[in-house]
Amino acid sequence: MSESSTPSRESGQSRTCFCGLTANQFTATTPMNDGRRFFKCPRPEDIACHYWEWRDEELPAHVSMFIHTQKISLNAIRKERNNLKKTLDEFLGSNASDLKKVSCLEKKVSNLDSNLKRWKKFLLLSWAFFVCFVAVKTMC
Repeated sequence: MSESSTPSRESGQSRTCFCGLTANQFTATTPMNDGRRFFKCPRPEDIACHYWEWRDEELPAHVSMFIHTQKISLNAIRKERNNLKKTLDEFLGSNASDLKKVSCLEKKVSNLDSNLKRWKKFLLLSWAFFVCFVAVKTMC
């Protein structure tokens, strides 16, 4: 699952794999489990004990898909922003005489930065909502 997960250094809960080692924590990035955390044996796949365990509860499918699509949108915004910054740098580097185009690109980059900040806040709030949801669910 290494191509569909990201490692995490988050402290807190830990697990020991069947090898007796502290299991690594990862965050899944697949569409149906995006954002879910799990433990896995730290050894390479060919010598691992194949220990694997979810760290948190399963999200409803619509929540997982929502998180996944928001991440895709956020990445697209980042890519567009970076392309516009590159274009702007090329204009400025070649002493472009058309300042109107440069100004327009600066505005687009600024708007994308604003959108990126909003998406980051939104994703943070979504994650906080999920954590509260799981906490309430485990208390019941």
